Amino acid sequence: MITRNYAHSFPCGVVRVWYARGVEQDGNGWVECALGHRHWGRHGAAGLLLHAVDDVGVARVLLQHRADWSHHGGTWGLPGGARDSHEDVVTAALREAAEETALDLAQLRTRHTFVDDHGGWSYTTVYADTPAPLPTELNRESEALDWVPLDEVLERPLHPGFAHTWTTVEASALTVVVDAANVVGSRPDGWWKDRAAATARLLAGLDALRAVTVSDSARVTRVVARVVAVVEGQARTVGDAGWTTVVRAGGSGDDALVAVAADLARHADAVLVVTADRELRRRIARAAPAAQLAGPGWLHPYLDAVT
Repeated sequence: MITRNYAHSFPCGVVRVWYARGVEQDGNGWVECALGHRHWGRHGAAGLLLHAVDDVGVARVLLQHRADWSHHGGTWGLPGGARDSHEDVVTAALREAAEETALDLAQLRTRHTFVDDHGGWSYTTVYADTPAPLPTELNRESEALDWVPLDEVLERPLHPGFAHTWTTVEASALTVVVDAANVVGSRPDGWWKDRAAATARLLAGLDALRAVTVSDSARVTRVVARVVAVVEGQARTVGDAGWTTVVRAGGSGDDALVAVAADLARHADAVLVVTADRELRRRIARAAPAAQLAGPGWLHPYLDAVT
């Protein structure tokens, strides 16, 4: 897990704490800051921002419709709650999410965090992803649980705290375009003996990118909603690759890559092209200036995670 803390500062001064009675968790209790902000969680709180991508390529986030009796009941927000003193924020977010949604935590991949720091109290958003939407079960704290498309979140009546941070923590869909020949050739694994087989192995591994949340140097988070691999030469004989779209170049693989990147850049929210070919990168920069570029080293950790 990679953890990064991005904080907004709200100097709230001295805090006062009310202890909850009749509960075992020592995090349960109200905290009020000197400015009058009232927060649940003696040691802060954490929520799970869980992304998935459905079978038609729509990136979604799991939201909870809070029960009417709860604080800000009737609004939508993240599964989450108070952090106990012995817990780190990731443990707290996962525990609360499991209690409130019955998610299978073994199928989740945690990524990085965002901290909304009020001075004396903070709420940590824990980014996580799972390839496809998972089944959930309601408990008494929820009226509903829904995998909401990213571009429809603001249509819901949001919990005030979640609404405050959403414009900062929200992610957009990312399309990843892979120069298959270049990526295959970036490792000495015998690809020169059978390029088609090596390409097939790469395509099988690319499914690991589905719904991955990635954060760049500018702290912008994207959700991989689509992967397109361009293959050429002997590798054109490979079969279809499950979730990954395969484009078979009829002639020059570089020409096909430039055309694909330019077309996607006009229609997709964000495009990342993976290639180390310098001349190809220059051509893509001219044809699709909005597209981002990365070398095979960006991709290798995700492929290694499933080998």
